[in-house]
Amino acid sequence: MILSKTSEYALRSLIYLAAQPSGKPVLSRDISAYIGGSVPCVTKVLRWLAKRGILESIKGKGGGYVLRPGAESLNIIDIIEIAEGRPMEQRCVLGLNICTKKETRCPVHSQWEVMRNNELGFLKGQTVGAISRAIFWCDNAAVSV
Repeated sequence: MILSKTSEYALRSLIYLAAQPSGKPVLSRDISAYIGGSVPCVTKVLRWLAKRGILESIKGKGGGYVLRPGAESLNIIDIIEIAEGRPMEQRCVLGLNICTKKETRCPVHSQWEVMRNNELGFLKGQTVGAISRAIFWCDNAAVSV
């Protein structure tokens, strides 16, 4: 699956924020530096996530972004759909319009549909919190981030 930069920045930002001490705001420039995105682009994504209720934006000195309660339980598909502002599309792997009708599907549709459903099932089982713990925790001790 190829992610848009918006989805990639959203996912990587949330995983990074999930590794931070609870309630500790993180500046958008620090998040940008960690995930390797430009400050304006990452800030735009962070604002979008805050508007959607995934993050809290804290203004002023000592401000930044923090995860809202429950955000760690969001899965990869949830994040992609929130970041893109729409549900994921079920498209033909070849980009053909004939796959919209069951009787005229392309020659690879049946196999693609099985693989896509497996991929979606896997991604729905991967939460922000679990990914963050897998990346940032070793032997139950936090790795400095």
